[in-house]
Amino acid sequence: MDPFLFDVAAMPGTGSRVVIIGGGFAGLNAARGLGGAAIGVTLIDHHNYHLFQLLLYQVAMAVLSPGDIASPIRAILSRARNVTVLDLARGRAPHRRSPSAAAG
Repeated sequence: MDPFLFDVAAMPGTGSRVVIIGGGFAGLNAARGLGGAAIGVTLIDHHNYHLFQLLLYQVAMAVLSPGDIASPIRAILSRARNVTVLDLARGRAPHRRSPSAAAG
């Protein structure tokens, strides 16, 4: 097994854990909503930023800077202490109903 992969369900913390795959609008809203809950929340996305693509053309026209339409996911969820952000889902263990992910 790759030393950088680990089982999300085996992560330390509270007994219950919710895994959200994708850091789009729905994933971020779900993570924010569960931010104060008494459960562990893991958000897995292959980018470390959230991009508002509808304004991408304004960046191309130099009306906005790239920092205006992209924000780091960890910064967006910084107030939610029970939320962990991981890099990329590598697979899942069906018998454990748990994804595995790469730290990063």
